[in-house]
Amino acid sequence: MLTDDEDPRGRNDSFVDDDMEITGDLWQEACWIIISAYFDEKGLVRQQLDSFDEFIQMSVQRIVEDSPPVELQTESQHYTGEIEIPTKFSLKFEQIYLSKPTHWEKDGAPAPMMPNEARLRNLTYSAPLYVDITKTVSREGEESRTSKYEKVFIGKIPIMLRSTYCLLNGLNDRDLTDLNECPMDPGGYFIINGSEKVLIAQEKMATNTVYVFSVKDGKYAYKAECRSCLEHSSRPTSTVWVNMFARGGGGAKKSVMGQRIIAILPYIKQEIPIMIVFRALGFVADRDILDHIIYDFDDPEMMEMVKPSLDEAFVIQEQNVALNFIGARGARPGVTKEKRIKYAKEILQKEMLPHVGISDFCETKKAFYLGYMVHRLLLAALGRRELDDRDHYGNKRLDLAGPLLSLLFRGLFRNLLKEVRIMAQKYINKSGDFNLELCVRTSIITKGLQYSLATGNWGDQKKAHQSRAGVSQVLNRLTYAASLSHLRRLNSPIGREGKLAKPRQLHNTLWGMICPLKHPKDKRSVW
Repeated sequence: MLTDDEDPRGRNDSFVDDDMEITGDLWQEACWIIISAYFDEKGLVRQQLDSFDEFIQMSVQRIVEDSPPVELQTESQHYTGEIEIPTKFSLKFEQIYLSKPTHWEKDGAPAPMMPNEARLRNLTYSAPLYVDITKTVSREGEESRTSKYEKVFIGKIPIMLRSTYCLLNGLNDRDLTDLNECPMDPGGYFIINGSEKVLIAQEKMATNTVYVFSVKDGKYAYKAECRSCLEHSSRPTSTVWVNMFARGGGGAKKSVMGQRIIAILPYIKQEIPIMIVFRALGFVADRDILDHIIYDFDDPEMMEMVKPSLDEAFVIQEQNVALNFIGARGARPGVTKEKRIKYAKEILQKEMLPHVGISDFCETKKAFYLGYMVHRLLLAALGRRELDDRDHYGNKRLDLAGPLLSLLFRGLFRNLLKEVRIMAQKYINKSGDFNLELCVRTSIITKGLQYSLATGNWGDQKKAHQSRAGVSQVLNRLTYAASLSHLRRLNSPIGREGKLAKPRQLHNTLWGMICPLKHPKDKRSVW
């Protein structure tokens, strides 16, 4: 039995003073104690360090594992009149290893490299990257032979100061002072050829999200768009639009039908009526399609908005006919019906909304997502939901050091595999086999990463005109506050010649997150 003085949750009321009140000043003091403790532990550049650590620990391994094996085979250099069975070679890159930052002296002896040494000697503070490679040799009628090459050196990766793989990580103030490093220096930057470089966070629109906008004085009245991107993949972003014609749009003959809804799919040159896309996905009956678009059949306004689109696609009532309709507007002219249907299936499965799924039997999920896009479009057209705002900060994402370096490393690793294939094929043509270590050009990754971090041109050195400029900058050391500000800065990719005022204006949603008072050229800091 509980006594009258005891709380049923096991707490004694005699210890609780009901008259005690926590004043506002006490709350303020407690809040600032917690805030100070948070920044003492995390620091002000934790976003840079965590992003780089995620790149090293997860992204590099994922990129290497996702890369296809290098396939090679012997090719006869002289025609002898006999049928020769080719020998096939396969190279698969597997587990990666990263050692601590190291420098090789002129006598070939490796030595640990400290950041201050890199500054003084104009060196790059980087760590060697190694990978296990499995080589398989097979010949028809013979058992395949497998050999494993462990820890093959493939290049060097610049290391962010104070990150997990930095030699300064975990050292106390006395040790840092002995190494000529400032204990107050937060890290979060690189040392490239002796110069301190910081990666500026890049602002972008959020992917895999539906946005609905109105169109002024155009062919369409409203458009819903989704920039779809498969996570952790090198595939480019593919965009699907669902548009509603303006009144009288789409030609004089079709304007009498009302405001029709069409879809614009990747690699398809013409607009496709939205109902034909649903039928191509396997939903043929009108009611099945409406189930995905209109969630309440007792909504006469929305039913009336969809009616013109149903009437337009009435002539196509089979899945294969719908697939042929789409394929004929994408495939090159003159191909057979079977090839057109196969082409349309490939587009719907792998190019349309890849984030929903690119495997077999994803049609139902894609139909639901496409229906959601049409539903959002109809809600905006009926005035039941506000249009989306491109400048709302909830619709933005930031690419920090991790995603930026992943993008760069993926392209460089692809170039490395191409070079391995070319060099190995040359050796095979000469002698019938090859030495793997002679085929790996370590300068591709090493110099590629150094070039982008040194110049700020983010992308392939051979395609400099396509690269983003100003991603990497020299760290501002004018004052301590200037350095902190530079490490937390972000860049909005607005062209200087652009005349749009909206993106340059201060949006309400930036309040409390972004400090706009940094630089007249639209550079902003996160505080």
